[in-house]
Amino acid sequence: MIIYNNVDYMKSSVNSTPEDGSPKVEGAFAALKRDILSGRLAPDAPLRLMALSTLYGVGYTPLREALSRLESAGLAVLSPNRGYRVAPVSLEELEDLEQARTVVETALLEAAIAHGDLAWEAGIVAAHHRLSRAARGLQESSAGVPDWMEAHDAFHQALVAAAQSAWLKSFQRQVSEQLRRHHQALLFHPDLGKPARQGGHDRETRKLLSRALALEHHTQLMEAALARDTARARHLMRAHVQFTLTVYRSVAGAPDGRAKKGIP
Repeated sequence: MIIYNNVDYMKSSVNSTPEDGSPKVEGAFAALKRDILSGRLAPDAPLRLMALSTLYGVGYTPLREALSRLESAGLAVLSPNRGYRVAPVSLEELEDLEQARTVVETALLEAAIAHGDLAWEAGIVAAHHRLSRAARGLQESSAGVPDWMEAHDAFHQALVAAAQSAWLKSFQRQVSEQLRRHHQALLFHPDLGKPARQGGHDRETRKLLSRALALEHHTQLMEAALARDTARARHLMRAHVQFTLTVYRSVAGAPDGRAKKGIP
């Protein structure tokens, strides 16, 4: 069973989609994708047509099409005798995604520094300001996590915005979406990972999380990009990704920095 606090909101969200050819399919796809990425639909949760139709206020046909598109995007899986489910997460896959992110985002950042103009610089500064506000909100309440993640992704998009490769940008957005889903699940979902079962993160992990959510790394990235210091920006990006991996290995309790095959 899938439980929501605000079913009416879900229905209005789907039904308000613009008329652009397949409004119900587009609306169902957008709503499902949003709730998978935000963690409202947890990894491995069943995506049953009857329950989804009630929640989103759309029929089975547009939902089937939306689920097929989610499968193509790697956000849902179809299994024999089980139907559609939200794609699972694992520390092993997170490590693969972070390595892919390192390659793609570093290349895009180098290109952005080479081609960026004043508008690009202004976009970075604005995105950093938004992230700083989100970071302050996160210190006040864990309810600020969604805003911080939105602002975090927007900042990284701003860093690479001046790069000219549409294909690399598309792949970077896809990787970012998958990473957000993994981050949400590994940190906050009560059924995943050791910390929740043991009553919370241990002291060392809390210290790492605090450092990971701090603004310092992103400020350094902004300064290097604005200074057009490609070598430093490249180094900072790689270090940023590696530190993120260290945090999530600690969260999942992976021994000696090695990934576990999966997180129950």
